[in-house]
Amino acid sequence: MRSAFHLLRESDFFDGFDDHDLSALARQAISLIFQKGERIVEEGLPSEQLYILVSGTVELSFLTPFEPHEMDPHVETPPSSVVIHPINEPGSLIGWSAMVEPHRCRATATALESTRVIAFGRDRIEAYCQSHPEFGMLFVRRILWALGDRLGTSRAQLVPKRDSRDAMLVRELLAKRGTALGVNSPLYKIPVYLENRLTASDAFDTLDDLIRGSDPVEREVAMKCRGLVADSEREARVFRQLQRIYDTVAQAPDSDQAAAIRRSCCEEFRKLYALTDFRVEGWENLPPKAGFLVLMNHLANHPENTLPNRFQLTLDTHFVSAMILYSGYGEAPVRVVRQAAPDEIGHRRYFDRLGYITVTSGPPRGVRSEARLRAIRERFLKEAREVLESGQNLVICPEGGSTTTHASPMAFRAGAFRIAREADPEPLLLPIAVANFDKQIARTRLAAKIFPPIRVSDSVPPSAPDEELYKFINGLRMQYRGFVREAVQLAEHPSISAD
Repeated sequence: MRSAFHLLRESDFFDGFDDHDLSALARQAISLIFQKGERIVEEGLPSEQLYILVSGTVELSFLTPFEPHEMDPHVETPPSSVVIHPINEPGSLIGWSAMVEPHRCRATATALESTRVIAFGRDRIEAYCQSHPEFGMLFVRRILWALGDRLGTSRAQLVPKRDSRDAMLVRELLAKRGTALGVNSPLYKIPVYLENRLTASDAFDTLDDLIRGSDPVEREVAMKCRGLVADSEREARVFRQLQRIYDTVAQAPDSDQAAAIRRSCCEEFRKLYALTDFRVEGWENLPPKAGFLVLMNHLANHPENTLPNRFQLTLDTHFVSAMILYSGYGEAPVRVVRQAAPDEIGHRRYFDRLGYITVTSGPPRGVRSEARLRAIRERFLKEAREVLESGQNLVICPEGGSTTTHASPMAFRAGAFRIAREADPEPLLLPIAVANFDKQIARTRLAAKIFPPIRVSDSVPPSAPDEELYKFINGLRMQYRGFVREAVQLAEHPSISAD
């Protein structure tokens, strides 16, 4: 069995900690074994220890509130348990509530089989944090990371659940017409399909089949159902296409080259955006030839776009790639994307197949040597230059993060502009501003506006110091605020109907 030190060293939670600190922590570890059905922590009880899974499987769950029994409102039913998710990865954290006031368990962790953990008392961890402040700061950050990860998992489970209004309307209609329908009619599946985002589009497929069918009663009721839930159809079709896009890329044959997968991805995204309302202006500003660098603001995804594996496709950058660059040049561009975190399996499976350039959102984990950081930066610049010099377009979001349309853009980083300064020949920078991709794309008008291309050297001579470059970058960011406002106005402008 691995030692406590080696378990901590391999744990995602303790990624980035010094071996000296992990050794000290490992010496305080207590080994415990829980048999199947035993609770490691229990919701509502005091939480005094932090646990790291060694082996076995643990199920996290929480209790639903007491509610009156539906047949007798005076009789309370016992609370039911809602499973959050199982934990079976060695090194996983259990019992973070021990480190957060009021130090009471937020959920129950139950062993599903014989399970071994190592435990750390809160008092000892807090004492070590106080005597080693650098360790303490990193430990607090990792607790916050664990909280965010658990919230993300819970949200991913809740996202598929849809507003039951549509299902309720269909159930009411079926209750009125039930005597005329056979008990095996597919119509009874419709409200069930509508209650989950993963199956909502199946409801409309089933209704279409019944409308084309031979049974006059089912045909009539299906047409009425169609009228009741018509507003939700586009949203359901959009979500199904998002799933199809992911599988097109992540499950592409191993023999397929990245360029071919990028083309297939663009084709599928064109089908997605055919289901939406969008506007693009500024086509005349596209350069005559490919081989330039696209700068664009980056908008956060709406939670309802979350796929079952917790991954969110970047809708704004894919729109620019598929609907502007692929349309204009017949070739899918290369993009600069964030490197996947260790637990982001969906992110990694998707972007690894597209052959994009990856960068970290901050200093790479475990890399502290300045020479190593410099080598990583040089590799990034070299890969970007090679894309541009090969005549391909490169898309980059200089903010290094995403935000809402209202707050866009955030501060720009220098990476994109260093690429432009160091590439030979110097590429054009093409600014594109996007709006509303942070909203439900099936219920809003999307917009993208292309602005005249620029060259960094026209404002910052190649020999100018970095201070001059930063001044140019900050000025461009202020100008970009106006670009985004113009994209918003484009989205808000009334549609022009044909005579």
